[in-house]
Amino acid sequence: MKLAGFCPIVKKERISESVYKFIFHSPEIALSANPGQFVQLRTSDHYFPLWPRPFSIYDVDGDKGDFAVIFKKFGCGTSQLTEFEEGESIHVLGPLGNGFDPLEKGRQVAMAGGGIGMPPLYFLAAQSIRDGFPAQNITFISGARSKKDHFDDGGLAELGVNLIICTDDGSYGVKGTVVDILEKDMEKKRIVYACGPGGMLERIDAILTKNKIPGLLSLEALMPCGYGICSGCAVKTIPSANRGPTDDNCDFHLKRVCVDGPVFGAGEVIWG
Repeated sequence: MKLAGFCPIVKKERISESVYKFIFHSPEIALSANPGQFVQLRTSDHYFPLWPRPFSIYDVDGDKGDFAVIFKKFGCGTSQLTEFEEGESIHVLGPLGNGFDPLEKGRQVAMAGGGIGMPPLYFLAAQSIRDGFPAQNITFISGARSKKDHFDDGGLAELGVNLIICTDDGSYGVKGTVVDILEKDMEKKRIVYACGPGGMLERIDAILTKNKIPGLLSLEALMPCGYGICSGCAVKTIPSANRGPTDDNCDFHLKRVCVDGPVFGAGEVIWG
């Protein structure tokens, strides 16, 4: 089920200097959203910005009919979004995208979230734990450039997972990148779930392929329409990794991040 309509803001919270958390009321989205999916928020009724902005769903509360997003104030769209207050409504389209596969019980899981890649992985961890997956089987690596760029609102520690916080400058948690931390601990048999900037995902993809470790990567992309019409978010993928028909004479297959993703399998995306 996809909702296209106005949703009221029931809570607005400023997590740090530039990071905000909004909770919206929408029983339709709260009850149908899966971890890894996203919503499109229209931040203006005017011509600029013309397109809505995509935001990963951070968590849902089915009993209250609420869903949450966490975002960083960066450009025009997110700056406009921060000007909304509790009680006001924003036009929302979602949930969109394919989402993550459910966690397999009995497996060790590593989650690697860089910057704005943390929210969908938090949703995956929280929902899995609510469904009975052991929190101690999840190692969650959450990183950012600095403490002020971190998206964690305290919820990660409450999950009970094996939490590793890292920052590039060492201002919060361990000094280093998400990739640095993940690469040091690849001997365990596990599946890796990752979301973050393209450069980070490319490096993680190479590590997983080299070590023959399965993984699912959620891509970040500009998605003007959000439902596959404009093809502005298309990426190249390996034909053999495509689950549908493809042209044998083509050495790549185009997929749209908004409808074929944002989650792709390790070794599926052609980077660069």
